[in-house]
This record gives sequence, C-alpha cells and structure tokens, in this order.
Amino acid sequence: MLNATRMWFVVALVGGVGCGGASAPAANTANEVQPGTALAPRNPVNKRGSGSVSAKLGPAGGTLELDEGPRVDVPAGAVAEGQDFVLKLAQKTTAFFNKESERPLGPTFSFAPDLASAIKVSFPLASLPDGWGDPSIAYEISDGEILGSEDSTRTKWQYERARLSGGRVVADLPEVTGLRMQFVLSNLESQ
Repeated sequence: MLNATRMWFVVALVGGVGCGGASAPAANTANEVQPGTALAPRNPVNKRGSGSVSAKLGPAGGTLELDEGPRVDVPAGAVAEGQDFVLKLAQKTTAFFNKESERPLGPTFSFAPDLASAIKVSFPLASLPDGWGDPSIAYEISDGEILGSEDSTRTKWQYERARLSGGRVVADLPEVTGLRMQFVLSNLESQ
C-alpha cells in the first residue's frame, strides 16, 4: 500500500505527463494547415467575406467571394502548393466614366498575389440593362515605371470578353496581375 506522500508523487507525475510540456499536435481536418507552414489544403477552399477575404489555397483550388458581389474561382491545378490569396475591394477608378459608351458594373476589386494561371471571375447580374450589352472585365496591368518617381508604376487597362451565365457575368482571365479589376458594360446606343 502506498503512503500519502508517494501517492501524491505518482499522481503529480502521471498528471504532469498530460499537462504542459510537449504535447502531441492536434489532428488536422481536411482543410486545416499548421500556421507558418507551406502545407496546402487537400480539398477546395471556399471563403466569403465583406470588404476583404483571404485563404490559403492549394492544388485543389477554391473560391473566394465578397458579399459585395465579386467572386474568383481558382481551378484545381492552378496552384502547386499552399499559397495565401486575398480578394478585396480596391480603390475606385474613374477610368470608365470618361466615355458614354461604357459603364462600370459593381465595385472595383483586386485579387492577389499574381497568378500565372487561368481563373474565373464573376459578378451577379441577372440580365443586361436595356441599351447595354457586351459585358467585359477590365483588369489593370503594369505599363512600366513612372520616370522620376520612386516605387511608382504606370498602368493601363486590358479588356477580356465576359458572358452571362447562371445569373452572373463571368470572365475567364488567362492570368492575374494582382492589380485592380472592374466589370464593364458597353452602351450599344452610343456606338
């Protein structure tokens, strides 16, 4: 029979094994990764948020969507290993108010970092407004450095055709530059 001092020592020793000190890491679920690692989620990741949303995507791809409407679908195979992505509202542009023949649709947004792979970008739109057609997406690309300005970049807008599909205007982009994007409608009556 153990005396009280020895019993306390055994309880403390056994209790100390499960508390404090080094413990086994918790088991990961399908899409969880340990902070600070480049491990990739095994399944597609789907995240939604307001103003900004971020997620670590891996070879299975995934979807980031803003409550304000923009959505980016990264297909399986576009990302080789775990990489952090951000979809967020961006500084508004006046580039599409300069002509009567085009009108911005929804907010200006950005998706980063750069991705040298095709993605699908979309925005809710049930039908084209009367007199407007040919939806497209404009995305900002670098056009060189501004002379005499440190850390400044001159940009221009590149256009890709878009289409209506399932209540959304959808564009397939060949790559992403991490700069701003804007869906645009063309005014058929002013052409």
